[in-house]
Amino acid sequence: MRFIFVLLSLLLVLKFNVATEIEDELEELLAVDEEVEREADGGGEKLSEAEVLSKAQRIVIELNNENTERVVNGNEFVLVLGYAPWCPRSAELMPHFAEAATSLKELKVPIVMAKLDADRYPKPASFLGVKGFPTLLLFVNGTSQPYSGGFTA
Repeated sequence: MRFIFVLLSLLLVLKFNVATEIEDELEELLAVDEEVEREADGGGEKLSEAEVLSKAQRIVIELNNENTERVVNGNEFVLVLGYAPWCPRSAELMPHFAEAATSLKELKVPIVMAKLDADRYPKPASFLGVKGFPTLLLFVNGTSQPYSGGFTA
């Protein structure tokens, strides 16, 4: 959940740029985040990792040679995970990324979540600036923004 909070905080800073509005929004997001955690811990069954990944496959866009520029430049907010299938850290991050994508979709946050197999598609990886694995890149209106948040959902 910390990943979602950091991501939403960054989006709010970029979108609103007004301190008082940000504070109000962050308090509201924290309340929503706590409510989601309570629901996951209490009343309902928590989804298995396989179920989260399956659900996220319908939400996360798979980037390739043909669609990378269109997706990044055609959306206001895009969070890209650059990964390599052989990388243990990428494998460790993938379920957290999927969980975050699912949670953000349910919260109706206007961000596109995308992943790129940088090993298979080196040209778009170079275009995006993927230099290691895993790499998280946030694009705002097609421009890369520094991401310094954590690597957990």
